[in-house]
Amino acid sequence: MLARGLAHQLLGDTSRASADVLAALNVWSLARADWASSALSDLAAALSGAGNEAADAYWQAALRLAERSGNVVLQAAVAGEWGRHAARAGEAVTAVALLEKSAELGRRAGDDAIVAKALVNLARVELDAGRGGHAMRNIGEALARDQRGDLRAATAGLLIDVAAGAFNAGDTAHAELCLEQALSLSGGSDRQIRERTLAALSGLASSRNDHAEAARYGEELLDSARRGGDLTLAAEALHDLGRIALVAGDPEEAARRLTESVVIARSLSLDSLAASGSRALAEVAVERGALLRALGYAEQAVILSMGQDDLEASAATLLLVGAEAGRAGLDDVARPANEGAAEIYRLLERDDLAQILSGSALPADGEAVRTDRLEDGLEAARSVVDPTGQREGR
Repeated sequence: MLARGLAHQLLGDTSRASADVLAALNVWSLARADWASSALSDLAAALSGAGNEAADAYWQAALRLAERSGNVVLQAAVAGEWGRHAARAGEAVTAVALLEKSAELGRRAGDDAIVAKALVNLARVELDAGRGGHAMRNIGEALARDQRGDLRAATAGLLIDVAAGAFNAGDTAHAELCLEQALSLSGGSDRQIRERTLAALSGLASSRNDHAEAARYGEELLDSARRGGDLTLAAEALHDLGRIALVAGDPEEAARRLTESVVIARSLSLDSLAASGSRALAEVAVERGALLRALGYAEQAVILSMGQDDLEASAATLLLVGAEAGRAGLDDVARPANEGAAEIYRLLERDDLAQILSGSALPADGEAVRTDRLEDGLEAARSVVDPTGQREGR
């Protein structure tokens, strides 16, 4: 009867659904209240997933039947499940009340597993509401009670989000502590959580200029990506390792990592990542004094640019190459680099910058002298800024 009632409810036939549920209630009068509560909880959970307003009525009935049964563990479980579904529906006030009730009932029953589950779900709601301190207290108690380790991955995910909030608030020490806890919790069972944590720890180390630590976490991330066969993540990790090596003053290592990253990114059509890697390779070439090669990488970055942010970054790289080439007296490199940057700024309607560059970089007759490759790149840039080609008529 419940199954048929559920089917009718999901099909929108509320009258038949109600008739089936009422018929089931007649049977429940002879059945145990805890069995009826569990059955209604299943029905309520299914309806909650479908976004049906009738779900609350079923949850309330399930909780009343659980209370009538006198089974405190069941009451805690029903309140916790209802609270979890309320949180997913965005009903934060209802979710907090139910999850706190579940935790309290679980404590009264001495059921650590139920308490821990309620606290983890409650911590998520509080974190989303900006109450990081409350969330951390609940995470701490949940970890202490999670004897079987069932909630380690969920707790690690929460700690990563707490760390992000702490970092944005300027509390890097707390962010690092949370990330280290998340790393220890993730172990080898949840690769995705572990990789998120390693990436965050590497970024945090880079932000404080601890290049050795950043590289260590980056290497662990790369190893995990390769073992998992995740080429996209491997390309991203190689890119970051190349950047770290570049900042740390190791251009040889930077070039090796970045080249591999760009090769993988291009094979997967990850053009934005390949463009970023190409810009970094241009910086490496500048460091080595290979300015013609630097121009080639910068031109490649323009061709691969996927949006205006990419184009702005590529223009900045062209300016860097142009400035270094100008200092070295290599006008055949400086001129196309500066002109390419000026053209990108025109496309982005940054006419002030384009005018400054044009005044200092273009030849007297106003004709642009570009390599064929850069011309291709600028044509690609035009398509990014104006896919319809309507700017031509201005």
